[in-house]
Amino acid sequence: MSSGTPGLIGLLETWSAIEVRPTRPDWALHWSAWLGPLDAIALRGALPAITKATKAAAPRTAQEPDLSQALQQLRDDLTGFIRQAPVRPVPAQVRVAGIAQAAPEPAEDEDYGSYRQRYLDIQRRMDLRIGPFRQHCREVLARTSPRLSQLALMDTTLEDMLGERAQALLAKLSALLERRFHRYRQDAALSMATFEQDFQDALVAELHFRLEPVAGLVEAWQTGA
Repeated sequence: MSSGTPGLIGLLETWSAIEVRPTRPDWALHWSAWLGPLDAIALRGALPAITKATKAAAPRTAQEPDLSQALQQLRDDLTGFIRQAPVRPVPAQVRVAGIAQAAPEPAEDEDYGSYRQRYLDIQRRMDLRIGPFRQHCREVLARTSPRLSQLALMDTTLEDMLGERAQALLAKLSALLERRFHRYRQDAALSMATFEQDFQDALVAELHFRLEPVAGLVEAWQTGA
């Protein structure tokens, strides 16, 4: 994400006109908004198994892929997919060699349907790539050292606990994008090309949000922490 593009939470706060707190809540208060009493009980129950994880470390081999490089490639691939200009049907008289040209702005009568389909396609692509890679990172950590094995188990536990909340957060983004689209369509002073940029920025922010736990696993693997 470019330095000028806010993260997912920043976009949600800005587009929802949520007043940002002058100071960030401390770690405990932040997590209390995501983890309820039942989650705390489940986490407490999972801790004994996590702390007992003592798989022996296996030396890294030359054949083992570099997780940091794989993560960067994954991020670049998905960002490139998001940043692709949408290709929309073009009248036959303006086709060049039978190839439809990319249109930077939607047609006047276009509704949000094409954007909704793009959003779902991009989310599906992220699900297919990020989930398996996150599991692969856990497997690599689990056979690297006892401490990293514990981290892999903790990551699995937290994903189970926080998955539903994360999906609820992402659902808000989808709804806000649709409302933003209609706002742009109704105001002649707003350019639909700017909405296209907003749309892409929002999906890149979602991508970074989804990759944060994976990046943490990769960083731990690099440092051996």
